[in-house]
Amino acid sequence: MRHLGLRKILDAGCGDGRNILAFAKYGFNATGTDISGLALKKAEELCRNYPNAEFKKEPLEKPSFKRESFDVIVCDFVTAHLKEIELITNNFHKLLKKNGYLLIEFTSYKDPHCGKGKKIGEREFLQKGFYLRFYTINQIEKIMGKFRILCIDSISYTDPGHGTGYNRKKRHQHHSYFVFAQKN
Repeated sequence: MRHLGLRKILDAGCGDGRNILAFAKYGFNATGTDISGLALKKAEELCRNYPNAEFKKEPLEKPSFKRESFDVIVCDFVTAHLKEIELITNNFHKLLKKNGYLLIEFTSYKDPHCGKGKKIGEREFLQKGFYLRFYTINQIEKIMGKFRILCIDSISYTDPGHGTGYNRKKRHQHHSYFVFAQKN
């Protein structure tokens, strides 16, 4: 990414900071946001040796950053928990610099967790008190309307788990669509 002149990265919904750590190690100016104070505390501890990593507690629905602040936004396993996804992708569009990139994961309706819990809408469920939403490619293309979609990959993977304080502590499977897009 550096050879493209991309330096400033936002990890939107950074959780415990595992992505931020990788970006910081490679010398990027990495900012992580999350609504969980516990997750941010873990992220700050994980990245304590990297002054180019910073963290902010704030919701994706109301970002405090100036327009066109970032070259790249990464949003990894967050959209499953968001009710206002269109608002958030519009915010990402505003926060990206011209020709900036967005890598965003949408949990697929093929995910093994889809259909579990209390149904509250079309592919929307409450599982152990957590809101989960699952997406089709048609929904994703509509949501990403302001962006030029460069590719959509359908991927099944094993998540290592999230440790103490999280709903899924142990290894588990997911199926997601990873979308790589560019701001028009």
